[in-house]
Amino acid sequence: MKKPLFTKTIQLMIWLMLMIAVIGLVLGHRLMLYYFEKEKEDITNGIRQYFELNDNSFRQLNQELLFIAANDANVKGLTSMENVQEPDYKALLNYNIDVAGVQMRLQNIVSVYGNKYYVWLYEAKSDTFIDYGNNDYKLRTDFREIIGKQIEEKNIKLSQNGRWFIEEQRYICSTLRFGNVYIGTWIDLEDYLDNIMKLKISPSFMVSILDQDENPVRNKRYLYGDITDIDDMESGEKGLSNFTIKEKGAKSDFSIVIRIYQKWYENSHFLQMVLVLVSLGFLLVVLSFSVYLRNKVLHPILRFYNQIAANSGIQKINVNEGVVELDEAARMLNVLIDEVHALELDNYVQKTKRQEAELGFAQQQIRPHFFINCLNVIYSMAQLNKKQNIQDLCVDISDYMRLLFQANTDLVPVLQELDMIDKYLKVMNSVYGQDFMYSLTKECELAGDIMPPLLIQTFVENSIKHGGKEERLFISVVIKKECSVNTNKLCISIQDSGIGFPEEVLEKLNRGEEIQKTAGHQIGIQNVLQRLKLIYETDYELLFQNLGSGAKVTIRIPERKAEAVKDEYTVG
Repeated sequence: MKKPLFTKTIQLMIWLMLMIAVIGLVLGHRLMLYYFEKEKEDITNGIRQYFELNDNSFRQLNQELLFIAANDANVKGLTSMENVQEPDYKALLNYNIDVAGVQMRLQNIVSVYGNKYYVWLYEAKSDTFIDYGNNDYKLRTDFREIIGKQIEEKNIKLSQNGRWFIEEQRYICSTLRFGNVYIGTWIDLEDYLDNIMKLKISPSFMVSILDQDENPVRNKRYLYGDITDIDDMESGEKGLSNFTIKEKGAKSDFSIVIRIYQKWYENSHFLQMVLVLVSLGFLLVVLSFSVYLRNKVLHPILRFYNQIAANSGIQKINVNEGVVELDEAARMLNVLIDEVHALELDNYVQKTKRQEAELGFAQQQIRPHFFINCLNVIYSMAQLNKKQNIQDLCVDISDYMRLLFQANTDLVPVLQELDMIDKYLKVMNSVYGQDFMYSLTKECELAGDIMPPLLIQTFVENSIKHGGKEERLFISVVIKKECSVNTNKLCISIQDSGIGFPEEVLEKLNRGEEIQKTAGHQIGIQNVLQRLKLIYETDYELLFQNLGSGAKVTIRIPERKAEAVKDEYTVG
């Protein structure tokens, strides 16, 4: 015998859990690698952007220094002292003005690029040295000694292709030459490293600066807000993993090495091992749970299933498996059987009501007295030789009967229903000679709208039959649309100037109660109520009113559209 679907489902769930555990292990491993690679990429991009900004600053600073050396009038004026043999006070005054002007230009550069920069200029012919900077005094005097020695030895170290270099393991320098003019700038290596440390790349990292020969010059360590100098760039906290980023600017002869440290719980390899252990533990739990389900759930369910399969569906199901849920399921199953029987009975009643509604609809279509009266009138007209009247009446009856028998219990176009009412009223006027007027009014576009057939005619016919009054009867049919946020509705009102509904009948109609089977009400109005309930359930409104003169029936139904309804019906 085949296994029950529930048993198969639980077994499938067990296999799915095993597969999920394996897939979770693989995906977890991949996601973990992705996370660490992404973090490394973000840190690398941030550091690269910082060095690109530094490179731009170095490049711009070199360009400004070269421009001063090549084009500044005061720099050119310094060479005027070369040809002065004796003290010339005017030349000396001009020389001092030029020195002051050059120093002002150097001061402007420092003010633009920051006080961390020191700028100097040496004009060889006049042996003039000018500098400006707000750095540490000792750093400035030491650098003057270094550059003074190079000037004395005529061996000033120049930047290669405008690249900055490390001097004396204390300065990051750039020295350029234009003719006899040497111009340069430097930044304290310590300040340069401090600016990198301020980036706070990670809670724990180390920055090392290497010279052009890849020898370490200075190392600094950032550890949760504290910055310290360290001697060995390979030193680090025990148990910490790390990854290294090395950057060398396009305008630098030195390079920067940044090592990111991670705690043991941030270590990707350690987390992978933890993930493997957790996944294995989950697999063991799943296997244990599978054995429990097999012995405590699947076997009792299988026995319960066999009892249901062997049961005829009429007898009560007895379960004694020691499982509370199965006992409750048996009780609910018995209740469900009772509900199914009740539902079958309810369906039978609904089917009977539908058949009654269809029978009432057919009775409205097949009204022998109406057609016999039509034939009698035609016969009388023939005796009186009223050929034109006979032709007109036959056309109206033919149109009306065509539309009447085209209608069925399904929904029909609203325009067709109005056209049929127009034909019906014309026939009634001719056959019965009743003196009444009528108007059919559309207050909106109705193309494509559909409604139950003979819905309006029932109440129009009721107005003609029961609205008797000595004065001339007037019947008005108005159709409009009522739009709201949630839905659109068709509002149909049928109003006459007759005597109105009897009070006891009006009360019963508005309460939805059945009325006595007199005057055609049972077949007409009650049939309309049944059809509205079958088609729209509770989403409709039918209101009966007595006005000062006559009666009014208001019908509100949801607007429905046919998929393809041609606008071929017009109201005469």
